[in-house]
Amino acid sequence: MRTTVALRLSTLIILSIVGGSAHTLAGAPLCARMYAKGHSEAVINTCDTCRRVAIQRRRVGASGAPVMRTYDLQPKSKFSLPFKGPGRSRVTSDVPCRGDLGGGSDLLNPGKGQRKNTQKQCVYLQGTKNNKVLLINRCSRCRAAAVARYSRSGKSLGRQFYKLAGGARTRIAPKGAARVGYLIDIPCPS
Repeated sequence: MRTTVALRLSTLIILSIVGGSAHTLAGAPLCARMYAKGHSEAVINTCDTCRRVAIQRRRVGASGAPVMRTYDLQPKSKFSLPFKGPGRSRVTSDVPCRGDLGGGSDLLNPGKGQRKNTQKQCVYLQGTKNNKVLLINRCSRCRAAAVARYSRSGKSLGRQFYKLAGGARTRIAPKGAARVGYLIDIPCPS
């Protein structure tokens, strides 16, 4: 008993001299921090990198299994936890996000989650000198394009679809809109 107490005391003295805690000596980053305010809890990412944080929630008096949730926290961000009622939450894991240096990766599907090489954009909008808008297809094949119209406040006024032959261009009528935006283009349906 005395040796255990003496060992713990000597460990604390060494840590205070070195100026660190057991976590910093082990090399574990302490990016995710929990705090409670009233009846709500939040977790804060104090680091400059994205962190994948696992939270365990145990209800007071509940004999069931604890609830586990995993969240990706952006650098220097705060996230309010969705748990309600009495209970206690704790951080069980704090690792870099997938795709970041030191983050996890899918060993069975290494390319999963990465964007595939997208083909070049065939259709685009171009403004003219007299404040008109043209929809231009610069590919050699027929393309169907979606265009959205917006009011001055940014509210969507609807979408319209155009079918453009290869190399074709068409004028977009404003129909009361303050702004027109290109959404997407696909190969023409048969």
